[in-house]
Amino acid sequence: MPYDPNVTPAYQTFESPYPRFALAALPSPLDRAERLEHSLRAEGCARVPRIYLKRDDLLSLALGGNKIRNLEFLIGHALAQGATDIITAGRVQSNHCRLTAAACARAGLRAHLIFTGARPAIAMGNYLLDGLFGAKTYFTGSDDRTSRAPWIDLFIESLPDFGRRPYLIPVGGSDARGAVGHALAVQELALQFDAIGERLTTIALATATGGTQAGMLAGLRKLGSDACVRGFAVAKAADDLAIDVLAIANEVAAAIGGPAVMARDVAVDGAFLGAGYGIPSTAGATAIQMLARTEGVLADPVYTGKGFAGFLALVRSGTCSPNEAVVFIHTGGAPALFADLAAPL
Repeated sequence: MPYDPNVTPAYQTFESPYPRFALAALPSPLDRAERLEHSLRAEGCARVPRIYLKRDDLLSLALGGNKIRNLEFLIGHALAQGATDIITAGRVQSNHCRLTAAACARAGLRAHLIFTGARPAIAMGNYLLDGLFGAKTYFTGSDDRTSRAPWIDLFIESLPDFGRRPYLIPVGGSDARGAVGHALAVQELALQFDAIGERLTTIALATATGGTQAGMLAGLRKLGSDACVRGFAVAKAADDLAIDVLAIANEVAAAIGGPAVMARDVAVDGAFLGAGYGIPSTAGATAIQMLARTEGVLADPVYTGKGFAGFLALVRSGTCSPNEAVVFIHTGGAPALFADLAAPL
Protein backbone atom coordinates (compact mmCIF):
# COMPACT_ATOMS: atom_id res chain seq x y z
CA MET A 1 0.00 0.00 0.00
CA PRO A 2 1.44 3.41 -0.94
CA TYR A 3 2.67 5.60 1.89
CA ASP A 4 2.54 9.38 1.56
CA PRO A 5 4.97 11.15 3.93
CA ASN A 6 3.19 14.42 3.14
CA VAL A 7 -0.09 13.31 4.73
CA THR A 8 -0.72 15.37 7.85
CA PRO A 9 -1.55 12.96 10.69
CA ALA A 10 -4.19 13.60 13.33
CA TYR A 11 -1.61 13.33 16.14
CA GLN A 12 1.83 14.51 17.14
CA THR A 13 4.60 12.34 15.67
CA PHE A 14 7.81 11.55 17.55
CA GLU A 15 11.39 10.41 17.03
CA SER A 16 13.66 7.90 18.75
CA PRO A 17 16.02 9.19 21.46
CA TYR A 18 18.59 6.52 20.54
CA PRO A 19 21.32 6.28 17.87
CA ARG A 20 20.20 4.34 14.82
CA PHE A 21 21.97 2.24 12.19
CA ALA A 22 19.72 1.94 9.12
CA LEU A 23 19.15 -1.65 8.04
CA ALA A 24 15.99 -1.59 5.93
CA ALA A 25 14.02 0.48 3.46
CA LEU A 26 10.95 1.76 5.27
CA PRO A 27 8.01 1.66 5.42
CA SER A 28 7.13 -1.98 4.98
CA PRO A 29 4.06 -2.56 2.75
CA LEU A 30 0.50 -2.56 4.01
CA ASP A 31 -1.58 -5.02 1.97
CA ARG A 32 -5.36 -5.51 1.92
CA ALA A 33 -6.23 -9.22 2.23
CA GLU A 34 -9.44 -9.25 0.20
CA ARG A 35 -9.24 -12.91 -0.86
CA LEU A 36 -8.89 -13.89 2.80
CA GLU A 37 -11.92 -11.76 3.66
CA HIS A 38 -13.92 -13.47 0.90
CA SER A 39 -12.86 -16.92 2.12
CA LEU A 40 -13.95 -16.14 5.68
CA ARG A 41 -17.35 -14.92 4.47
CA ALA A 42 -17.71 -18.04 2.32
CA GLU A 43 -17.25 -20.25 5.38
CA GLY A 44 -20.09 -18.43 7.14
CA CYS A 45 -18.46 -15.61 9.08
CA ALA A 46 -21.04 -12.84 9.27
CA ARG A 47 -18.81 -10.13 10.77
CA VAL A 48 -15.66 -9.99 8.67
CA PRO A 49 -13.75 -6.71 8.99
CA ARG A 50 -11.48 -5.21 6.38
CA ILE A 51 -8.22 -7.11 6.90
CA TYR A 52 -4.77 -5.70 6.30
CA LEU A 53 -1.35 -7.33 6.54
CA LYS A 54 1.59 -5.21 7.70
CA ARG A 55 4.39 -6.88 5.79
CA ASP A 56 7.44 -6.68 8.02
CA ASP A 57 8.37 -10.02 6.45
CA LEU A 58 9.34 -7.95 3.40
CA LEU A 59 11.78 -5.63 5.16
CA SER A 60 14.89 -5.43 3.02
CA LEU A 61 17.49 -7.40 4.96
CA ALA A 62 18.13 -11.15 5.01
CA LEU A 63 14.60 -12.28 3.99
CA GLY A 64 12.94 -9.78 6.28
CA GLY A 65 11.38 -9.85 9.73
CA ASN A 66 10.29 -7.41 12.41
CA LYS A 67 13.48 -7.89 14.47
CA ILE A 68 15.23 -5.65 11.96
CA ARG A 69 13.46 -2.74 13.65
CA ASN A 70 14.98 -3.66 17.04
CA LEU A 71 18.41 -4.17 15.53
CA GLU A 72 18.58 -0.72 13.97
CA PHE A 73 18.80 0.71 17.49
CA LEU A 74 20.76 -2.10 19.12
CA ILE A 75 23.44 -2.11 16.42
CA GLY A 76 23.36 1.67 16.47
CA HIS A 77 24.15 1.62 20.19
CA ALA A 78 26.83 -1.05 19.76
CA LEU A 79 28.61 1.05 17.14
CA ALA A 80 28.34 4.15 19.31
CA GLN A 81 30.00 2.17 22.12
CA GLY A 82 32.85 1.11 19.85
CA ALA A 83 31.86 -2.58 19.89
CA THR A 84 33.58 -5.10 17.64
CA ASP A 85 31.65 -8.25 18.55
CA ILE A 86 27.94 -8.88 19.09
CA ILE A 87 26.74 -11.68 21.37
CA THR A 88 23.17 -12.94 21.42
CA ALA A 89 21.31 -16.19 22.03
CA GLY A 90 18.25 -18.18 21.09
CA ARG A 91 17.10 -21.47 19.65
CA VAL A 92 18.49 -22.81 16.42
CA GLN A 93 15.65 -21.48 14.21
CA SER A 94 15.68 -18.03 15.82
CA ASN A 95 14.70 -15.25 13.42
CA HIS A 96 16.37 -12.78 15.75
CA CYS A 97 19.70 -14.63 15.52
CA ARG A 98 19.49 -14.85 11.72
CA LEU A 99 18.84 -11.13 11.45
CA THR A 100 21.50 -10.27 14.03
CA ALA A 101 24.02 -12.18 11.92
CA ALA A 102 22.95 -10.27 8.80
CA ALA A 103 22.98 -6.91 10.62
CA CYS A 104 26.50 -7.61 11.85
CA ALA A 105 27.62 -8.41 8.32
CA ARG A 106 26.17 -5.06 7.18
CA ALA A 107 27.79 -3.16 10.06
CA GLY A 108 31.19 -4.88 9.92
CA LEU A 109 30.80 -6.55 13.31
CA ARG A 110 31.49 -10.14 14.35
CA ALA A 111 28.41 -12.10 15.46
CA HIS A 112 28.49 -14.82 18.12
CA LEU A 113 25.26 -16.83 18.35
CA ILE A 114 24.70 -19.11 21.33
CA PHE A 115 22.04 -21.78 20.86
CA THR A 116 20.44 -24.28 23.20
CA GLY A 117 20.57 -27.95 22.28
CA ALA A 118 22.97 -29.89 20.08
CA ARG A 119 24.45 -28.74 16.78
CA PRO A 120 22.23 -30.07 13.94
CA ALA A 121 23.72 -32.62 11.60
CA ILE A 122 22.37 -30.66 8.62
CA ALA A 123 22.16 -26.86 8.40
CA MET A 124 18.67 -25.80 7.35
CA GLY A 125 16.42 -22.77 7.58
CA ASN A 126 17.64 -19.89 9.72
CA TYR A 127 20.68 -21.85 10.92
CA LEU A 128 21.87 -22.28 7.34
CA LEU A 129 21.61 -18.53 6.84
CA ASP A 130 23.47 -17.77 10.09
CA GLY A 131 26.53 -19.47 8.66
CA LEU A 132 26.12 -17.80 5.30
CA PHE A 133 26.27 -14.40 7.01
CA GLY A 134 29.51 -15.40 8.72
CA ALA A 135 28.25 -15.76 12.29
CA LYS A 136 30.13 -17.91 14.80
CA THR A 137 27.71 -20.43 16.30
CA TYR A 138 27.90 -22.34 19.59
CA PHE A 139 25.61 -24.95 21.16
CA THR A 140 25.16 -25.50 24.89
CA GLY A 141 24.16 -29.17 24.58
CA SER A 142 21.12 -28.59 26.79
CA ASP A 143 17.54 -27.64 25.91
CA ASP A 144 17.33 -25.55 29.08
CA ARG A 145 17.40 -21.84 28.18
CA THR A 146 19.36 -21.07 31.35
CA SER A 147 22.28 -23.09 29.92
CA ARG A 148 23.10 -20.12 27.67
CA ALA A 149 24.00 -17.77 30.53
CA PRO A 150 27.46 -19.25 31.32
CA TRP A 151 28.41 -19.10 27.66
CA ILE A 152 27.34 -15.46 27.43
CA ASP A 153 29.35 -14.62 30.54
CA LEU A 154 32.39 -16.40 29.11
CA PHE A 155 32.36 -14.31 25.93
CA ILE A 156 31.74 -11.05 27.76
CA GLU A 157 34.68 -11.73 30.07
CA SER A 158 37.15 -13.25 27.60
CA LEU A 159 36.81 -11.22 24.39
CA PRO A 160 38.53 -8.11 25.83
CA ASP A 161 41.62 -10.27 26.41
CA PHE A 162 41.90 -10.55 22.62
CA GLY A 163 41.47 -6.84 22.02
CA ARG A 164 37.78 -7.15 21.20
CA ARG A 165 34.88 -5.09 22.59
CA PRO A 166 31.76 -7.23 23.14
CA TYR A 167 28.19 -5.98 23.13
CA LEU A 168 25.35 -8.15 24.42
CA ILE A 169 21.96 -8.10 22.69
CA PRO A 170 19.23 -9.73 24.81
CA VAL A 171 17.22 -12.68 23.50
CA GLY A 172 14.89 -11.42 20.82
CA GLY A 173 16.43 -7.96 21.05
CA SER A 174 13.51 -7.20 23.33
CA ASP A 175 14.76 -4.56 25.69
CA ALA A 176 13.43 -1.01 25.71
CA ARG A 177 16.08 0.22 23.27
CA GLY A 178 15.12 -2.39 20.70
CA ALA A 179 11.38 -2.05 21.34
CA VAL A 180 11.52 1.66 20.48
CA GLY A 181 11.77 0.41 16.89
CA HIS A 182 8.21 -0.89 17.22
CA ALA A 183 6.92 2.33 18.73
CA LEU A 184 8.12 3.94 15.50
CA ALA A 185 6.63 1.05 13.50
CA VAL A 186 3.16 1.70 14.87
CA GLN A 187 3.57 5.38 14.02
CA GLU A 188 4.48 4.28 10.48
CA LEU A 189 1.39 2.06 10.41
CA ALA A 190 -0.87 4.87 11.66
CA LEU A 191 0.42 7.13 8.89
CA GLN A 192 -0.32 4.43 6.32
CA PHE A 193 -3.85 4.04 7.67
CA ASP A 194 -4.34 7.82 7.49
CA ALA A 195 -3.17 7.80 3.87
CA ILE A 196 -5.88 5.33 2.85
CA GLY A 197 -8.62 6.88 4.98
CA GLU A 198 -8.82 4.08 7.55
CA ARG A 199 -8.90 4.35 11.35
CA LEU A 200 -6.47 2.13 13.25
CA THR A 201 -8.46 0.18 15.87
CA THR A 202 -7.10 -3.36 16.23
CA ILE A 203 -3.61 -4.77 15.77
CA ALA A 204 -2.91 -8.50 16.09
CA LEU A 205 0.44 -10.28 16.16
CA ALA A 206 2.40 -13.26 17.41
CA THR A 207 4.24 -12.31 20.61
CA ALA A 208 7.26 -14.23 21.89
CA THR A 209 9.61 -12.10 23.97
CA GLY A 210 7.15 -9.21 24.12
CA GLY A 211 9.19 -6.36 22.65
CA THR A 212 7.10 -5.84 19.52
CA GLN A 213 3.82 -5.72 21.40
CA ALA A 214 5.31 -3.51 24.11
CA GLY A 215 6.79 -1.01 21.68
CA MET A 216 3.54 -0.77 19.75
CA LEU A 217 1.51 -0.17 22.89
CA ALA A 218 3.84 2.60 24.02
CA GLY A 219 3.83 4.12 20.55
CA LEU A 220 0.04 4.11 20.31
CA ARG A 221 -0.34 5.84 23.65
CA LYS A 222 2.26 8.44 22.68
CA LEU A 223 0.23 9.11 19.53
CA GLY A 224 -2.96 9.46 21.56
CA SER A 225 -4.49 6.41 19.87
CA ASP A 226 -6.86 4.09 21.73
CA ALA A 227 -6.23 1.18 19.34
CA CYS A 228 -5.78 -2.20 20.99
CA VAL A 229 -2.91 -4.63 20.43
CA ARG A 230 -3.86 -8.30 20.71
CA GLY A 231 -0.86 -10.57 21.15
CA PHE A 232 -0.99 -14.34 20.68
CA ALA A 233 1.66 -16.03 22.81
CA VAL A 234 4.01 -18.38 20.95
CA ALA A 235 6.86 -18.83 23.43
CA LYS A 236 5.58 -18.97 27.02
CA ALA A 237 2.52 -18.69 29.23
CA ALA A 238 0.34 -15.66 28.54
CA ASP A 239 0.29 -14.40 32.13
CA ASP A 240 4.08 -14.39 32.36
CA LEU A 241 4.42 -12.74 28.97
CA ALA A 242 1.91 -10.02 29.86
CA ILE A 243 4.12 -9.01 32.79
CA ASP A 244 7.11 -8.69 30.46
CA VAL A 245 5.13 -6.70 27.89
CA LEU A 246 3.92 -4.20 30.49
CA ALA A 247 7.40 -3.67 31.92
CA ILE A 248 9.04 -3.12 28.52
CA ALA A 249 6.17 -0.91 27.33
CA ASN A 250 6.62 1.45 30.22
CA GLU A 251 10.38 1.63 29.70
CA VAL A 252 9.70 2.58 26.08
CA ALA A 253 7.04 5.08 27.14
CA ALA A 254 9.55 6.79 29.43
CA ALA A 255 12.17 6.86 26.65
CA ILE A 256 9.85 8.51 24.10
CA GLY A 257 8.11 10.78 26.62
CA GLY A 258 4.73 9.11 26.38
CA PRO A 259 2.07 8.30 28.98
CA ALA A 260 2.24 5.14 31.05
CA VAL A 261 0.78 1.91 29.66
CA MET A 262 -1.76 0.31 31.99
CA ALA A 263 -2.02 -3.40 32.76
CA ARG A 264 -5.53 -3.37 31.28
CA ASP A 265 -4.00 -2.37 27.93
CA VAL A 266 -1.96 -5.59 27.67
CA ALA A 267 -3.90 -8.34 25.90
CA VAL A 268 -2.04 -11.66 25.53
CA ASP A 269 -3.91 -14.82 24.51
CA GLY A 270 -2.18 -18.12 25.29
CA ALA A 271 -4.70 -20.42 23.60
CA PHE A 272 -2.59 -20.93 20.47
CA LEU A 273 0.77 -21.79 22.02
CA GLY A 274 0.06 -25.49 21.48
CA ALA A 275 2.61 -27.91 22.90
CA GLY A 276 5.17 -25.15 23.36
CA TYR A 277 7.67 -22.87 21.68
CA GLY A 278 9.01 -24.16 18.38
CA ILE A 279 6.58 -27.09 18.24
CA PRO A 280 4.22 -26.83 15.23
CA SER A 281 0.49 -26.97 15.97
CA THR A 282 -2.41 -28.18 13.86
CA ALA A 283 -4.17 -24.81 14.18
CA GLY A 284 -0.99 -23.04 13.10
CA ALA A 285 -0.51 -25.32 10.10
CA THR A 286 -4.11 -24.76 9.01
CA ALA A 287 -3.65 -20.99 9.31
CA ILE A 288 -0.41 -21.13 7.30
CA GLN A 289 -2.21 -23.00 4.55
CA MET A 290 -5.15 -20.57 4.50
CA LEU A 291 -2.91 -17.52 4.24
CA ALA A 292 -0.84 -19.12 1.49
CA ARG A 293 -3.87 -20.23 -0.54
CA THR A 294 -5.82 -16.98 -0.28
CA GLU A 295 -3.07 -14.35 -0.40
CA GLY A 296 0.08 -16.15 -1.62
CA VAL A 297 1.81 -15.12 1.62
CA LEU A 298 4.05 -17.46 3.60
CA ALA A 299 3.96 -17.77 7.38
CA ASP A 300 6.10 -20.00 9.59
CA PRO A 301 5.14 -22.71 12.13
CA VAL A 302 6.99 -21.14 15.09
CA TYR A 303 5.71 -17.56 15.16
CA THR A 304 3.39 -16.15 12.51
CA GLY A 305 1.51 -19.41 11.89
CA LYS A 306 0.36 -19.65 15.49
CA GLY A 307 -0.25 -15.91 15.72
CA PHE A 308 -2.31 -15.97 12.55
CA ALA A 309 -4.34 -18.89 13.90
CA GLY A 310 -5.21 -16.68 16.85
CA PHE A 311 -6.07 -13.79 14.56
CA LEU A 312 -8.41 -15.97 12.48
CA ALA A 313 -10.13 -17.16 15.65
CA LEU A 314 -10.60 -13.52 16.68
CA VAL A 315 -12.27 -12.69 13.36
CA ARG A 316 -14.42 -15.83 13.43
CA SER A 317 -15.61 -15.01 16.94
CA GLY A 318 -17.54 -12.03 15.57
CA THR A 319 -15.75 -9.63 17.91
CA CYS A 320 -14.73 -7.31 15.08
CA SER A 321 -17.17 -5.08 13.24
CA PRO A 322 -17.70 -5.49 9.47
CA ASN A 323 -17.14 -1.71 9.28
CA GLU A 324 -13.78 -1.96 11.06
CA ALA A 325 -10.27 -2.21 9.63
CA VAL A 326 -7.94 -4.60 11.47
CA VAL A 327 -4.28 -5.39 10.82
CA PHE A 328 -2.14 -8.46 11.39
CA ILE A 329 1.56 -7.73 11.81
CA HIS A 330 3.45 -10.25 9.71
CA THR A 331 6.67 -10.48 11.70
CA GLY A 332 8.44 -12.79 9.23
CA GLY A 333 10.06 -16.17 9.84
CA ALA A 334 9.51 -17.99 6.55
CA PRO A 335 13.02 -19.61 6.57
CA ALA A 336 11.81 -21.90 9.37
CA LEU A 337 9.38 -23.48 6.88
CA PHE A 338 12.40 -25.04 5.19
CA ALA A 339 13.75 -26.51 8.41
CA ASP A 340 10.70 -28.12 9.96
CA LEU A 341 9.87 -30.54 7.19
CA ALA A 342 7.59 -32.47 9.57
CA ALA A 343 5.25 -29.52 10.05
CA PRO A 344 1.69 -30.83 9.49
CA LEU A 345 0.84 -28.91 6.33
